[in-house]
Amino acid sequence: MPGGPVGLVAKPGSGLAEEAAAKVVAALEERGVEVLVERDTAMSYARFRGYPVFEISRNPPERLVVVGGDGTLLRSIQKLPDPSRVVVMAVRAGKRGFLLDVEPYEIEDRVEDFVNGRYRVVEYPRVSTRLGSKALPCAMNDVVFITKMAKLVKLTVYVGGERVFTIDGDGLIVSTTLGSTAYSLSAGGPIIDPGLDVLILTPMNPVQLHLRPVVVSPDSKVEVEVRPASGPLYVSIDGQYLEDLQPGSVATIERCEKPARIARFRWWENYYERLYARILAYW
Repeated sequence: MPGGPVGLVAKPGSGLAEEAAAKVVAALEERGVEVLVERDTAMSYARFRGYPVFEISRNPPERLVVVGGDGTLLRSIQKLPDPSRVVVMAVRAGKRGFLLDVEPYEIEDRVEDFVNGRYRVVEYPRVSTRLGSKALPCAMNDVVFITKMAKLVKLTVYVGGERVFTIDGDGLIVSTTLGSTAYSLSAGGPIIDPGLDVLILTPMNPVQLHLRPVVVSPDSKVEVEVRPASGPLYVSIDGQYLEDLQPGSVATIERCEKPARIARFRWWENYYERLYARILAYW
C-alpha cells in the first residue's frame, strides 16, 4: 500500500470547498494517514491551522488532494515544481469543475481508493512557452494571446517554421486536448476526444472571416509573432499567469517535459455524459 503523507489544497473563501476538504481530512485520519495542509489553505480556513503546513511551490508531498474548481486544480498544478512527481486526486466543490471527477458524496470511498493505490494515473501533456530567453510556466489547458484594452491584435502564426495564418482580431488560443473543452470551445474550437494528443490553434474573433481552428501534432513547434502594428496584448497561461507582450515579440510554444499526473477513478466511463452535463448543458 502506498505510504507517506497526503497534502490538502482547497479553494480559499468557499464554504463548499471547506466542507468537502473537512470530509477529506476526516477520511484520511480514519485511515491513519498523516495530513499536511497547504499554507494558503491553512490561512484561509481556521479549522485546518493545527496541521503541519507545506508550500506547494517548494516542498509538496507526493500525493495531493485538491478541492475546488478547475481554476484551483490548474493553479495547483502550475505551482508544483515538478508535477510529474506528484499524483493529484481532484475533488469537485463548485458548479462546473469539469476537470475534477470526485464528487463530494463519494469522498470517503475515493479516499479509501486513493490511499490504497486503487486508481488510474492519467498523465496530461502540458505545453511550455518561451519569450526570447524567458520561460513561462507550463500550461495544462491553454496558452492564450488576448487583446488588452479591446485593441486589435495582429499576429502571425507558424508551425514548424511554416506560416499557418495571419490573424487580425482578439487573439489566439493554443490549446491541449484537455483544454479543448475550455476557452477554445467557447471561441469555436473543436471538442477533442480524450484519447487523442493534439494541439489546437483557435483564432479569436478574426477580421479574416475565412479563418478556422487548426489541429496540429503535439510535437509541433508553434511560433506566435506579434506584428509591429499590433495593439497591446497579454499572454495568459491556464488563466492563472499573465505576461504583457509588446509588438515585435515572438512566443515559442512546445511540449513541456513534465506532464501533470491526476488520479482518475471512473474518468473514462462517462466522459461524454460528463461533457454534456457540465459543459454542453451548462447554465
